Order: sequence, then structure tokens, then C-alpha cells
Amino acid sequence: MLTKTPVALSLAALFSASVAAQSQAIEHITVTANKFEQPIENVLASVDVITRDDIERAGVRDLPSLLSNFAGIDVVRSGGQGQTTSLFIRGAASRHSLVVVDGVRIGSASLGYKSLEAVPLNSIERVEIIRGARAAWYGSDALAGVINIITRTGDSRSVSLSSGSDNYVNAQGAYAFTQGNFKAAFNIGYEKTDGYNVTTNQDPDHDGYENTNMGARLGYDFNRFGAVEFIGQYSDAEVEYDGSSSDLSHFETYHLSLGWQKSHGAFAHSVKTALVKDDNLNSLQNPYEGYVANHYITERDEVSYQLNYVVNDALTVSSGLDYYYEDVGDSVNAYASGDQPKSGFTQQTRSNKGVYVGAYLDNEALQTNLVVRNDDHSAFGGEATYNLSVGVPLADIATLRASYGTGFKAPTFNDASSIWGTNPNLEPEESTNAELGLRIAVGGAQYDLALYQNKFDNLIAWGMNGPENVDQASFEGIEVRAQLEDVFGLVHSANFSYVDAQDDNTGQDLVLRAKRSVNWGVGKQFDKWYVGAQLQYRSSRESYYRTHLPSYTLVNLNAQYQLVDNLRFDFSVENLTDKEYVTNVAGTDWSTGAVTSEYIGSERKVVAGLTLTL
Repeated sequence: MLTKTPVALSLAALFSASVAAQSQAIEHITVTANKFEQPIENVLASVDVITRDDIERAGVRDLPSLLSNFAGIDVVRSGGQGQTTSLFIRGAASRHSLVVVDGVRIGSASLGYKSLEAVPLNSIERVEIIRGARAAWYGSDALAGVINIITRTGDSRSVSLSSGSDNYVNAQGAYAFTQGNFKAAFNIGYEKTDGYNVTTNQDPDHDGYENTNMGARLGYDFNRFGAVEFIGQYSDAEVEYDGSSSDLSHFETYHLSLGWQKSHGAFAHSVKTALVKDDNLNSLQNPYEGYVANHYITERDEVSYQLNYVVNDALTVSSGLDYYYEDVGDSVNAYASGDQPKSGFTQQTRSNKGVYVGAYLDNEALQTNLVVRNDDHSAFGGEATYNLSVGVPLADIATLRASYGTGFKAPTFNDASSIWGTNPNLEPEESTNAELGLRIAVGGAQYDLALYQNKFDNLIAWGMNGPENVDQASFEGIEVRAQLEDVFGLVHSANFSYVDAQDDNTGQDLVLRAKRSVNWGVGKQFDKWYVGAQLQYRSSRESYYRTHLPSYTLVNLNAQYQLVDNLRFDFSVENLTDKEYVTNVAGTDWSTGAVTSEYIGSERKVVAGLTLTL
């Protein structure tokens, strides 16, 4: 039974009070939901688009903090900035959501997901969030949703410098220009903080974070021969944490891609090839003689082709091929014996080939999307997925949508080829996803309501005999989102999420998932001032050790002041009330099971800076 908290009641009041809002809504464009550009109102899925302006006004310091403001997303930190975070989209684990950067699959092939905490905000132009199964478009991993990070584009020319609590320093710059048919955009950034002591009753030190990043996007339009674009992004980060076998991680990641696009009449062609590297060294800050660090390296090659054909004004057909090859052979497992592969993996390479085709009908009476896909995995064979979505316009202000789709996740290198246990009968994890949604736009107000049910089968769990397909889980929930203009003189963005995530084998709630989440942001432009505030509520949850983690509410503030035409002052306060809260369990007594250490959330932090527009 859903308990009505004061926050939820306030949200309900806000939701019902705004029908009179009359300012014009801004049309966003999304490119990831169906892999080609569409107005967001034409996408039959739950979608959020975060622009560069949104990022700069949010007053947050990292990507997990930014994402945590959106419906259906819960971020659980095991430490501070740069340290491990778990991303739950609609209750599903991090490994069940796909993260792509500029449409390129990234992340660790051994873990099976991308660590978002090391992605610098400075490199991001836009983030697009699609909730629900998208495996029919993207293949493995897209069971619960897709997050596409689009790196810096546009015409930004700026330099900024900020500083704050815990000796935080951030310097970044962006420069873009156009010369005839040539376009170029560059970004560079540096970020450092001493951090804070993230655990209780463990190493009583501050756990710091440092990141250096740079990127470029170069494009040239050859007109009749199409347009080519090169994208390169590089990030080098070091993060301290509390641990016994290791307490220092060094991340080095990059992706390079080269793409070509050409439209000819009703046909549009797109080709992309990419190189990706994810390098993670786990070591000690003060290593002893003979110490060997764990070093996990993923190298991935990707190539894709997509063809869109506009049959008529109402019907578009899209099809594509994609291929990726993964190699973890350069990894080093500190515990591998002399007769075992030094990487820690008995199988060190694998590949996947995918082919898909979709039809998109959009007329005044009906919207329909149907996509089918087949993947051929070198280790696990063929896997077919599909998605069917139907939308019915209701007058001129609403669209009722329904969708049903399937998804799968190929076992990771850790699951399928670890030196500690292999299972030749291991199968991919699978899912079925059903959703019913309603999108309403009234004047300047936009609402979205989604009901969903996701079933996961063949989930992989490690037992005495190694990895096995033994687990099942179900996720049922509701999301309510509202974007409101000029209500009580303020712009409001609010959402409420409820998720019931259960282990179907035991009937117990899955750990670390908050059943109820509320995010509420308000903002106001006062001449040269912009002032905003955000509230986040998370209900209680259970830890991995079945201990109770209490609910908490956080309040953040942010402001901008235009000093002169090209110089802006930025100011933010994280955790305004200095709320003390626990995010996870850090340690237990092995003999009694009692909790000995906990991860604690960040105390109040203040950051201020200047941004110069060139």
C-alpha cells in the first residue's frame, strides 16, 4: 500500500494546480529512442532529455547527481565523488541498463556496465534517458533502459573556474567554430577534491578524486557525397576509497569514432566505426613489497550501418547492422596462479553481430512502432528480441501509449569465463517488459504517467558450483512526471516513482531499492539572477546484509548571476540542511554478521565560480 508522505501530497497539489499554465512548451528532439531524430512527443516511450543549459543550471558536480533528479532512476553511492555508484532504472541493476556515448557502446566487458561516476560533466552536451526495454534496437544489456551521453557540440565558447568545500577545484573550457562546411568543437577540463571520510569505523581519512579530460568533434559536409564526423573523448581519473586489498583506483577511458551520413531522396544512410578502451587499475596508495594490483582492461571495436527509408509522410522504415568485438586479454588478475591466464579469464575475446528492422507509422489517428532484431553472439549463439508500441492521440493534448518488448543480456566475462568458475551451460539473462503510458500537454504544462511491469528470467547468481541461471525477479511500478511553467511565478519540474522490486525465488524485496522516490525542482529568473532549489526524497531500503537503511530527504540550492554581458557568477549548496544519512553497508563482522561500518552521504558542501563567455 502506498503511504502518502508530505512530499507526495505536495507533488499531487502541484500536479493538479497547473492546468492553467499557458506559456509555450519547448520542443525537444531525441535521437536515441528509435535511433533517428524524432520530436520527443512522437516517441512511444518514457523519455527525458537533459540539455547543456539544464546541466549548467542544475548546480551538480557529477553525472550520478544529475541523473538522480529524474523519474525511475535511483542512484546509490558507496562513497563520495568518483567512487562506486549503483544505478537502478526502474529497480533493475546497473548491468541491466545500457550506456552509450555518442551512440557508441562503452564500459567494462568484465563488469558488464559503465561506471558513470568517472564521466566528467564538462564533456557532455546532452543526456537522453529512455526507460524500458530497448534491446530490439541496441541488443544486449538494454533490458531496463538506455542512457545516451552526447558529447560537446554546438557553438559554446566559454571558460569557467570554480572552487568550494573539501578543497574542490574545477577548471574547464569549451570552444567551437564553423568555417564554411567545416565544424569543430573542443572541450577540456580538470577537477579535483580532497573528498570526505566516506565510511564509519574504517580508515579515518579523506577520500579524494581527480579527473583530467579532453575531447574534440570535427565534421565536414561534402554536400552530394555526404558528411563525415570524427569524435574523440579522453578521461583520466584517480579516486581514493576505503578498502583492505586496495584503496586507490585509476581510470583511463577513451572512445574514438568516425562516421558518415548521407541523405538521398527518401533514403538516409549512416555508417559509424569506433574504438573504445576502458582501463581500471585497483591498487594501494601505499603498496607493500611484492604487491600485485588488479588491472582490468576492456578494448572494444565497433562498426554499424543504418538505413532509413521514408515511404511517405506517415511511414518510415529503418534497418541496421552492427558488430562489436571485445578483448580483455591485457587484464591482470592479482590472484591468478602460474598455470592460469594472467588476465583471470579463460576466454579473453568475443564478438556479436546484430541485425534489426523497424517500421514507424505516425498519422492523425494512430502511431505504431514495430521492431525486430536478431543477435548472433560468438559465445552464446542467437537471440531474438522485439518491441511493439502503439499510440493513440486523444484530441490535441494527449497521447495514450502501450508497449511490449523483450530483452536479453549476454553473460559477462566475469560470469562466463572467470578462472574461479565457469559453466558451459550458462545462458543469457532475459526480460519481458510491458508499459502503459499517457502523455499530456496543456499550454506550458507537460505531464507523463507510466505504469510498467518487467519480468527478468535466467538471472545469473554465483553459488558453490560457480555461476548459474537460477534467479528470477519482477519489477512493477508507476511514474508520474510534470513540467510546469509559471505556477506561483516559478518553473517546476517534479516526479514521483514507485517500484516494487522482488526476488521471485524468495519473495523478498531486492536490496538497495527505494520503493518511493520524489524529486521536485523549482526555478525563477529575476532579471540578472536565476535561483533554483531541488528536493530529493528516498524511502527506506534494505542493504546487501538485510539491514535497514532509513529514508532521507535532501535539499540543494543553486544560483546564477550575470555580472556583465559575458561573465556569470555560479553558486550552489549541496545538502543544505547538512542531513546525516547512510547510503550502504561498508563492512560486517564475519562471525556474527553485525554491521561494523557504513557508507555515509556527503555533508553540506558549497561551490562558487565564474564562467566567461568568449
